[in-house]
Amino acid sequence: MDRRPFFSQAHCEPVVAGTVLDHNGQPQPTQMPGERALTIYLDKREIVTLMTLGQNPEALVLGYLRNQRLIDDLHDIGEIQVSWEVSAAAVTTRRGDAGERCEELLRRRTVTSGCGQGTLFGNALERLQTLGGDFKVARSTIFELLASVRQLDTVYKRSGAVHGCVLADGAEILHHVEDIGRHNAVDSISGLMWMRGEQGCDKLFYTTGRLTSEMVIKGAEMGIPVLISRSGTTEMALDVARHCGITLIGRAKHDRFLVFSGSERIEFNQ
Repeated sequence: MDRRPFFSQAHCEPVVAGTVLDHNGQPQPTQMPGERALTIYLDKREIVTLMTLGQNPEALVLGYLRNQRLIDDLHDIGEIQVSWEVSAAAVTTRRGDAGERCEELLRRRTVTSGCGQGTLFGNALERLQTLGGDFKVARSTIFELLASVRQLDTVYKRSGAVHGCVLADGAEILHHVEDIGRHNAVDSISGLMWMRGEQGCDKLFYTTGRLTSEMVIKGAEMGIPVLISRSGTTEMALDVARHCGITLIGRAKHDRFLVFSGSERIEFNQ
């Protein structure tokens, strides 16, 4: 019996065309990222409304449910149906009672500093495990990954106003997702990993946005030992990273970066 969930394919174009006036008052064509509200319903229980580009909404919903621990087993999900006509994602589980079972988590809600306003449910820190293992990454590999990211054809290059996240195996990019908020992009990557059975223990994660506590918590939930940001990190994110044994790298551009925690994983002479 096939127990894989059914997913709709509700892809939206991430960029829309428009016209602006330049500094001389002359009309110029431009491109803007689309922004759409998507309300998630879990067995008819309203969970949250996310603002998203809508490129891969099913993966976004799946990763959100996974990272919030609202669903623990992929096979518990019967289907995810996204309809942009009503701006909703309906998640149906096989038992049909997930919304009720998640009631305690839903009551303990924290609004985070993520772009577009992120949310965490329950006491996220209590459930996190320390990431062990002997994974290491060479300095040269980080530089190669940054070069690969710069070469991507991105929505940001065409329109600005979005964040991007990357999951990489060494310098090889496995998934690249852009969205209105970086927390949406990381949730989408988490969903793709879950669907494909990919583990995070030997992977690198890169984001164009700052590393907040929410981002580090999501990285820990995905089991990824090294998080890299083009920007920096917050104090609470650093505390969470130290608690979980995660390597935080910030200000990563071209041939330089700063290691905020977990320096034992970096092979600086390679």
